[in-house]
This record gives sequence, C-alpha cells and structure tokens, in this order.
Amino acid sequence: MSAMVSFFQLPGTYHIQAVLLLLELFFAFQLLLWQIRLKRKKQNLAEKSKNRNLFYQMYFTELQTPQFLFRRKDQNPVYQTNAFSELFGLSATQFQTDLLSFSNRLVKEQGRKFWKQYQQWDGNGVYEQELALSETPNWYRLSVKRSEDGLYDLFQFTDITKEREEKAELTERLNDAAESSRSKTAFLSKMSHEIRTPMNGIIGMLTLAHAQLHGHVAESYISKAENLSAYLLSVLNDILDMSRIEAGKVELAQKPIDLTALAEKLRDLFQKNVEAKGIAFSVEMQDFDVRYVIGDELRLSQVLVNFLSNAQKFTSQGEIKVIFRQLLREADKVSIMIRVHDTGAGMDPNFLNRIFLPFEQESADTAKQHGGSGLGMAITDNLVRLMGGEIVVESMPGKGSDFTVYLTLPIASEEEAALDSDEKTMEPDAEFTYAGCHILMAEDNEINAEIAVSILEEAGATVDVAENGQVVQEMFAEKPEGTYNFILMDIQMPLVDGRTAARQIRAMNRPDAQTIPIFALSADAFVEDQRRSLESGMNGHFSKPIDFEKMRIEIGNYLRRR
Repeated sequence: MSAMVSFFQLPGTYHIQAVLLLLELFFAFQLLLWQIRLKRKKQNLAEKSKNRNLFYQMYFTELQTPQFLFRRKDQNPVYQTNAFSELFGLSATQFQTDLLSFSNRLVKEQGRKFWKQYQQWDGNGVYEQELALSETPNWYRLSVKRSEDGLYDLFQFTDITKEREEKAELTERLNDAAESSRSKTAFLSKMSHEIRTPMNGIIGMLTLAHAQLHGHVAESYISKAENLSAYLLSVLNDILDMSRIEAGKVELAQKPIDLTALAEKLRDLFQKNVEAKGIAFSVEMQDFDVRYVIGDELRLSQVLVNFLSNAQKFTSQGEIKVIFRQLLREADKVSIMIRVHDTGAGMDPNFLNRIFLPFEQESADTAKQHGGSGLGMAITDNLVRLMGGEIVVESMPGKGSDFTVYLTLPIASEEEAALDSDEKTMEPDAEFTYAGCHILMAEDNEINAEIAVSILEEAGATVDVAENGQVVQEMFAEKPEGTYNFILMDIQMPLVDGRTAARQIRAMNRPDAQTIPIFALSADAFVEDQRRSLESGMNGHFSKPIDFEKMRIEIGNYLRRR
C-alpha cells in the first residue's frame, strides 16, 4: 500500500514516464502475440498446401493417361502421371531438371518443331500436334490446354496408332477407288473415240445411201438404220456422260443464255409431236424482268428435254406445260424456277426415292415398253447439282408428275447480252453452199475421209486430203495464199495432232495463216474439248459423227459474220 501511494505521489514527470513505459510493454507484448499467431498461421497454411500438393500429386500421378502439368512462369513440369513416366521413361526429377529429355524421345526434328510452335501458341482453344516416339512404332496426339488463370498448361497424350492405321487404310482404298474411276473414265473416253469414229463412217454411209436411194423401196430400211444409229449414239453419250460426272470431269460452259429463246426452242421441239397425240402443250414465262443469264445452255436444255421427253412418253391425255418463273433478283444474280408439268401416268411414291439412281426404271414393263438406258434422270440430277441447283419431283399414280428445277444464276451484263443477241438473232445462213469452195481436210481414217470427200464434193466443193497434222501444214505452206477457203482438222492423228497443227499454221509467216478459218472435226465431244480447240487457234469444233447439214449452216454463219 505504501508502495502504491509512493508511486502516485511521484513527481509529475516520473509519473508520465512510467505510464508510457507500461504502454510500450503492453504493445510489445501484443505485437509478440500477433507475430506468434501469424507464424503459426503460415505454418498451418504451408502444412495444408503441402498436404494439398501431395494430394494433387498423388491424384495426378495415378491418372491413366500420359500427361503432365507445366507451370509457365518458370517453364517447369510440376506434376506428371505414372503413365507419362512409363511412356517416355522419365522420372519426375529427370524431366524437371532436363526438359530436352522429353524432346529427345520424339522422332527426328519433331521435338524441336513442337517446342517452337508451342512457344508461338496464344493459349486459345486447344493446341494439337501428332507425334511419334523414336523407340516405339506408336503415334500420339498431343493436346495442350491452358488453365483459366493462365498459369499452367496441361499436356495430354492420346494413342492414335490404330486411328492412323485405319485412316491410312481408308486413304489407300480411296486412292484405289479414284484410280479405278480414272481408269474407267479413260477407258470409256477412249472407247467413245473408238466407237464414234466408225459410227461417223456408218452414219456418213447411210447419208450417202439415203441420197442415192431416194424413192427406192430400200429407203425405209436406210431411214430405220439412221434412227437406230442415232439411238445408239444417244446411249453412248449417256454412258460417257455418267462416267465423266462420277469422275468429276464435266465442265460447264459459262455463256449468256437467252431464257426467252430457250423457252421458244422447247416449244419448237415438242409442240407439234405432243399436240399430234391430242395433248395440249404450252410454254409460259412468268414474272421476268431478266432475260439473259450466264450458264451452260446446252446442259440446261439437256435437263429440260429429258423431262419433256419423259412427259411425252408417259402422257396420253390432258396437258404438258412448261413454266419459267423468276423468283428473286439480288444484285447480279437471279433465282429461277423451271417446271415441267404433265397429266400422265405418274409414279409410285416409293419409286421417287430411287428415280435419280443410275439404271433405275420404275418397272421391267416400263423399260420394255418405252426403252431407254435408265441413265437420263441420274445424269439430269447430277447436271443440276453441278449448276448449283436442285430438282423437286412431285408425282402420284394416275395424276401426273411435276419436275421442278430451281437455279440461281449470274445475270449477264449488257455487253454480254448484246453480243449474244447479235449472234442469235442472225438468221442461219441456209443459203450457204460448198459450191466453189476449196477445202483442205486433215483426216487419218480412210473411210471417214472418203465419206466426207463424197458428201462435200456432191455439194460442189473441191477437197484436198492430208493424212496427218504434219502433212496438212506442208500442203497449206506449199499452196499460194488464198488457195483454201477453210481447213477441216481432225484432232487425234499420228505424228502431229490437229490442235498442234493448228497452232503451227497460225505461227507461219504468211498473212492467210492468221485468217484462214480452221474447224475441228473430232470424236472428242465435250465442252473442255471444244475449249481446247478454240484455245489452239481454231474457229469452231464439230463433233463426230458429223452432222454435215449442221456443219454447213454453222460454217456459213461464221463466214458471213467475217
């Protein structure tokens, strides 16, 4: 008691100092307690983190797929699975101390290539690369995915050996199928040429015989033989068309199409024969403000003629109607619909699922009664697909059928439309004759040459024949300028082919070499064949079997335009 009294009785200065000392001791004690608690907390957190890392490591290690977790900040693989260690033969310590040990186990330069591309990866999505190990025949797909916080990348390996083997096997099968298809197409193309050449002779002989037997009792036999030849040629064309379509070798022309003129052509082709059966026939143009589009008129006509031919075959009463309708015009393109409607026999709904398959016909009776190869619809469907369009078929037995084509085509420019209009509005030069023409013809087939000479000379022409491309050049070079009115050039000839001969004639140093018309006569009958003939410097292309009347008119038109 006396001590406390003495303390409070101390002078003022000593009293204040004592209070401050007590406060300092108090705060020092609190700071010490806080440091002790913080240290314990850190120790607890470290222990928890250690336990958690041990748990993660144990969990990660036991995963069944080869993978490792890569810390980006120090380029350190922090965890790896036992499956990864077994696959690469690397312990965690080995991998962490030597990253290159992983790359060295990859085939050749794959490791270096991988690390370079990985370093350039932006971390988005999943980075993938196929890798092979140097000590195993297996292949793996390495997938790398970045964590959401961007701190880690997970590397995972998937064995794709079986997948690659199956893919290689499928690729080999695909290559074999493609090679088989190419071989088939080449074979059919060669057979087409080999068949067309003698058919040119057969049809030519029939033409000559028909002219000689006019009014004779045998004339009807000749007419029937001509019809059979035409049918045989159509079957050949169908088979070759289908083969080329399957091989992806069909090229479509890109020229102005006059839709109004196309509609009139269809009317001219079918109206007389259809109405002769007592069936109404009409062609309608609806809602059009576009007349010219860009496309392949010949192929589009082939599609519509096929539809109309079938409608004519299977319709015995009622009507056949063709409707052209403009649907939508956007910028430089227009969508059109072309429908062929008939009130004929119609088709069973089950057959509609097979109608566009090759060689499919609704029944044996149909094939027997109406004939045909069964390729027409398959070719038609493929041609429309090549044009970027589609066909919709609606039909009911006894109610008739509707075949509708939907196409979107570029609109022809004014210049293209004007040029096309000028050419097509020009009347065919039916008055042109070969009388007085001096013709140089290259043809290596003696029979075809004999027939062509006979037909041309009967029409008043003089014909000089060269047996190959080299001889035709020599004969042209030997004669004075202006000797020949035009050249008829076979394509496939020995020594020098027709297109090479045309180029070499155009390159001659004489004025008429640049201007003399050269027309191809060829058993090659496709758009690409015609294009190659024009590219070689020729002015036209006539396919065998030669329609000499058509050739006369087209040559007359060309000469008149000049």
